[in-house]
Amino acid sequence: MARFRIRKDAQAWFNKIEDFEHFKVDFDQYYLCLMAGFASGRSNDSAPTTEMVDHFVKEYKPASRFLIGLLVIAELNKSGIGVTERAAVRALFKRLVDPHSPNQLTEEGMRRMNAYASGGYDYLSEKRETKPYSGEEFLRDYVQLIDQAVKSADSLPTGSLPS
Repeated sequence: MARFRIRKDAQAWFNKIEDFEHFKVDFDQYYLCLMAGFASGRSNDSAPTTEMVDHFVKEYKPASRFLIGLLVIAELNKSGIGVTERAAVRALFKRLVDPHSPNQLTEEGMRRMNAYASGGYDYLSEKRETKPYSGEEFLRDYVQLIDQAVKSADSLPTGSLPS
């Protein structure tokens, strides 16, 4: 069974703000890294990770389809597939999405989702001089970093997002 996985170094990096009032579940750290990975187009599947859960936790269940959609879009961009290429899009969906699994992803889909979360951690930790020590400070910086990543990704031709 495919599971959400977070990098061990990411857990240590977030440890000073894990009790921040706006972080309610461990999945929050995964989500922050995942969104940074999607925004920057970065993925990394070679770092040591820790298993989390095999499903979207209750707090993120309403966003599960949105997150899966972002995964599909990221993989379309990475592969250089246009959304009008119906057969290629359908094939990608079949490789990534399984509506019968607890997380609605195939093994490959979960592997790619985790790779984007890992790449997002790479992006965040490279762009910040230090690990976060204050939740408020981190969220302020996070918004700016995501904005920079999106602007940088927008300037790249489709299909050439960094991986």
